[in-house]
Amino acid sequence: MAMKPLILKGHDRPITDCQFNHDGDLIFTAGKDALITVWSAENGERLGTYEDAKAAVNCISVNRNSTRLLTASAFAVELWDVESGKKLNCYQHDYSVKTVAFAEGDQKFLTVTDTLMGTKPFIHVYPVQDDADSKSRGCSASFQAEIKTGRVLKAIWGFHNQTIITANEDGTVRTFDTETAKEMNCIFAHEKQVSDIHYDKYKILFITASKDGTAKLWDSRAVQPIKTFDVGRPLNAAAISPLMDHVIVGGGESAMEVTLTAASSEQFKVRFFHSIMGHELGSVLGHFGPVNSLDFSPDGRSFISGAEDGFVRLHYMDESYFKRTEEIRQFK
Repeated sequence: MAMKPLILKGHDRPITDCQFNHDGDLIFTAGKDALITVWSAENGERLGTYEDAKAAVNCISVNRNSTRLLTASAFAVELWDVESGKKLNCYQHDYSVKTVAFAEGDQKFLTVTDTLMGTKPFIHVYPVQDDADSKSRGCSASFQAEIKTGRVLKAIWGFHNQTIITANEDGTVRTFDTETAKEMNCIFAHEKQVSDIHYDKYKILFITASKDGTAKLWDSRAVQPIKTFDVGRPLNAAAISPLMDHVIVGGGESAMEVTLTAASSEQFKVRFFHSIMGHELGSVLGHFGPVNSLDFSPDGRSFISGAEDGFVRLHYMDESYFKRTEEIRQFK
């Protein structure tokens, strides 16, 4: 497929998360090197680095107005001022935090802890409070739910913040009520761990990616699968185009598995699928390690991929990508 990639080199270790902001003019990336970096989405210029993180950053979340950034790492979630790079607050946890996400409205956020020595993971919800309020630092969670089976790899907010949807190591997708902290629903979505869960632009659909080599498109309100995309390789990430009826998926086998199977770098390509018909449309090569994170720009004309090789690739769609089909939708 016709692409114009820019290579964003700002990390020395594997990329764990990368995402566009709501306006699509900024890109945020995080890695195992404990760095969080912000880039210009227009030309790939590095604008700044948030360097006070002391451990590998597992997940990041940017609020709608791009004024606040949340970062999840070992035993803490940190709140940053995006423009100045100042750390505003630190929410301490007993265990490593696997995922973090702003709620709709940006007044609160969720965290999910990892398992350690037989402990069970917990979902917590905290209010967003800046350090301007001296009482805010170290504030307590307003919600807590115990996950009784296995690790949670990713989590997102459900409709109107009424639920929290988790992607789990045991292959399930689980839904929790944010009022009662009770598990409402458990769906055996995949045969192996669900590595990623990602909304579309309007949160009507979400997509899951799994180590079983498949990705699934879901109705977000009913939490029911709509379409399955079979790749045949372990998947770590997936995203839904806001412009075309397309989804992208990426992953690949770990370094040890690659050594044992003598697999080529072709397994690390990002694959495009038609979200309605289900067939593969094409793929993009470039990474030299498993793809760990994917995100489309809000206008659907570019996407980013972050991988185990430490590189983030910013891909601009060529005009031929849009001219080859009648599927373009008009957005104001």
